[in-house]
Amino acid sequence: MDRQNGVAHPEGVDNTTHSELAVNQPIRSSLWDAIESDATRSLQCLIDALPDPVVIKDAAHRWVAVNAAVCALAGRSREEIVGRTSFDFFPESQARTQWAADDEVLARGGEADWSATLRAPTGKLYQVRSRNRRLTLGAPPNEAAFVLSTVEDVTQAHEAELMLRESEENYRYTLELSPQIPWTARPDGVILEIGPRWETQVRMSLDEAAVGGWITALHPEDLGPTLDLWAKSLATGEPFDFQCRLATPRGDYRWIRAWAAARLSPQGEILRWYGTLEDIHDRKLAEAALEVSVQEFRDLTGFSPVMIWVSNETGATTFLNQLWFETTGQAQAEALGAGWLAAVHPDDRGAVAKAFEEAAACAKPFRSEYRLRHVSGNWLWVIDAGEPRFTAGGDFIGYVGTVLDITERRLAEAEAHRAAARLSTVLESTTDCVIGVDRYGQINYLNRNAEIKLAACEPELGKKLGELFPEERGGIFSERLAEAFASQSTVSFESYLPALDEWLEVHAHPTSEGLSLFFRNITERRLAEQERLIVQEKIAHMARHDALTGLPNRLFFNEALGRILAEGRAKRKTAVLFLDLDSFKEVNDTLGHAEGDALLQLVAQRLKSNIRASDTVARFGGDEFAIVQADIRRPSDAVDLAERIIKDLAEPFDLDGNLIFMGVSIGIALAPKDSELPKELLRAADTALYRAKAEGRGAYRLFEAGMHERLKERQAMKLALHGALSRGEFEVHYQPLVNLRTGKITCFEALVRWRHPERGLIPPAEFIPVAEENDFITSIGAWVLSQACKAAASWPSDIDVAVNLSPLQFRGRSLVSMVTQALMEGGLEPRRLQLEITESVILHESSTNLGILSELRRLGVRIALDDFGTGYSSLSYLRHFPVDKIKLDRSFVSDLPAGSGARAIVRAVAGLAAGLSLAMTAEGIETADQVEALLEEGYSEGQGYYFSVPVPADRVAALIAANAVSSDGSSIVH
Repeated sequence: MDRQNGVAHPEGVDNTTHSELAVNQPIRSSLWDAIESDATRSLQCLIDALPDPVVIKDAAHRWVAVNAAVCALAGRSREEIVGRTSFDFFPESQARTQWAADDEVLARGGEADWSATLRAPTGKLYQVRSRNRRLTLGAPPNEAAFVLSTVEDVTQAHEAELMLRESEENYRYTLELSPQIPWTARPDGVILEIGPRWETQVRMSLDEAAVGGWITALHPEDLGPTLDLWAKSLATGEPFDFQCRLATPRGDYRWIRAWAAARLSPQGEILRWYGTLEDIHDRKLAEAALEVSVQEFRDLTGFSPVMIWVSNETGATTFLNQLWFETTGQAQAEALGAGWLAAVHPDDRGAVAKAFEEAAACAKPFRSEYRLRHVSGNWLWVIDAGEPRFTAGGDFIGYVGTVLDITERRLAEAEAHRAAARLSTVLESTTDCVIGVDRYGQINYLNRNAEIKLAACEPELGKKLGELFPEERGGIFSERLAEAFASQSTVSFESYLPALDEWLEVHAHPTSEGLSLFFRNITERRLAEQERLIVQEKIAHMARHDALTGLPNRLFFNEALGRILAEGRAKRKTAVLFLDLDSFKEVNDTLGHAEGDALLQLVAQRLKSNIRASDTVARFGGDEFAIVQADIRRPSDAVDLAERIIKDLAEPFDLDGNLIFMGVSIGIALAPKDSELPKELLRAADTALYRAKAEGRGAYRLFEAGMHERLKERQAMKLALHGALSRGEFEVHYQPLVNLRTGKITCFEALVRWRHPERGLIPPAEFIPVAEENDFITSIGAWVLSQACKAAASWPSDIDVAVNLSPLQFRGRSLVSMVTQALMEGGLEPRRLQLEITESVILHESSTNLGILSELRRLGVRIALDDFGTGYSSLSYLRHFPVDKIKLDRSFVSDLPAGSGARAIVRAVAGLAAGLSLAMTAEGIETADQVEALLEEGYSEGQGYYFSVPVPADRVAALIAANAVSSDGSSIVH
């Protein structure tokens, strides 16, 4: 390399020419200028160039950029993906996991991986794995953090893993059911493992055999030749193949064929011996019998329960017993030679023929499982096992074999697989921690709960259980597990495990492989047992008391009331007061449950301060309370108590600086007048409470005999409201708002009316509360808004329309879209729509409601605060919420002009509105004197019967026309 002007150039190249090029073409003119010219397109091109799927998500979890590989994997276009979140493509549980991982990466950096199942629009499922990193773009202070996700399609790997597991299970079952005994040994011949059939066929345990005891099981005549041949194989690495006799559990000896082959390293060193022990005792006897009489063999095969075959040294079948022909329906001429393969299933035929040919070529045992055609046309699963035959001189002369029908076994294996799957489902769904260990104490199974519980101990398959809890070696835990191993019986015990700082209930169940351990955390139970006497007393108290307020609960109250009535004290008069807090739900929703609970505790304190020591106040749940007054002298005692409570709870509550106004409604029932049964007395008080709430709340009502009927009427009204909208029973009437100085109509307020087919026109005060209780108000409100927008579109452009919104309409997120749709369908300019809300909507600066009101303001509509002055005392919300107009409540106007107190409030509200640049409207105007008083205080707009009653939609045009020719500023309709 040559250096010129500090720049390296290849040797043999005109450096001057390249230097000039470098000067005339700045470095940034290539890559960075291209990026800066269109950064978005450059970023897209960069990630599209990556072969793996790449997703970029912002802090709100939206997918802001994806490459072509993502679109191909998801089967969607980029436009269908960008702007969405993981919840649009993955099941909810997986999407939540991804969000948590993204939040972790955004907060702390580093990497986070997750796996999930992705369903393409075609319905195809993909197994994907994502690696997520934090990506920071831009320079401070305008830098922005994103999540960069690289996605890998691991569907094939997942499917391969499942197939591997199934293959391993098939191998395990085949091994356990195999008539042969497999074994392995170290290079020096020390036995490592022996198949489970050893103990059933040989007079020796597996442990004894593994430490060399197998030698003692050999017949004395076979001991020397066997050891000599085994020693030769160990020295040379040649396969070991020998026939000998082993002692059986019955005390006799059986012939077995011991075969072994060494697995060698690339350098030729022995790594491990693999072998089988095959019981050939029957074959030995058969060979002996064959030498005595071939005919006897044929006679025996004719009655054999298995199919028997014989082949010659070329592999051609020379004999099949009668059962083969009966089973397959083949004739002898068809089956002999290679014709028997025609009865094998076409899909298995090639593999079976190949396996037999390979075994025959080496004169090795033949074994194969395949499907065999039955004479009925069905397919049987069979095991075909053949043994090579040799002459006395050792010359290979062919095979003798058997074909065993294993169809039932196959069906049993399939059922076993299904049972194993069901067992796995049970073990994964149990709340216990389940661990499986083999006979060496190594972990071979962990359910999900165990993985989570023992995460700190780093459990792994193949790891010894004792390594997870080294401090337990020699302790109760290890002793009892050793006992379960030794006794091969179930052992149950309880032990404290310091590693987890928990008391565990453990059940150890022996299995063919080792132990299955079930762990359950019983720490709480142990602590409970240690403190049982204390806890029992506490439980007795808790069972009859409310945990939040400490007041007696419904159970305690019912018992106390039952005792009072049973003792006959009711004859000296007893009162039951049923209480329900007014507007508690709004406080709970806006301030949160913690503040709501604190408020309930303060309410409980005030209630206790108003009762006698002999009275009982209880919390029934939520915002419901009840009081029983025993031995009252007259009904007025209960009324006095109700009035004190209403007055006391009307005083504001101070919650961390927030003044909360809370009312209460009370129902009163008296014994023995209303009932002498506890249940009936409570029902009567509840009915009276319902009446108090229906009549405006913040009041009490004594039970009257007719209240049950009125309650039924209210239920009937609820049923009638259901479907009233679809039946076209609602109407919209309009009441004008008037400029107090000119008398000109400025707006119409839309008011809903219900024309019942039997009862006629029902006042809103009767059906609106019922509609709000049953959530009918949402659909009714949407209909009124739609009708009002359509009607106002035909009025003069300087006349607006006002529509009332229920607080319930703010609960969902559909209010803004509902208003937008009504404006579009009605063809009304947004500036001409006024939406009237009550103070409960903006109580305590609800962030949700503030967001909705802000969205409505962005549409161009105006917000009016209705019934101002009757709600909550805090006025701070007027500084934060988007309100355009204040509508002074009619209760302040009704006392004008004489009432000095009302006049002061009217004047104060006017000053407040002027200071905040808000428009003012006075409601409930009924006289000319009230108009004059309002004008004097600075009000410019008013509404009331003095100007007009609400009129049906078809009379609005006439009202507007009449107002257009009037100029004296007087009322429109008297």
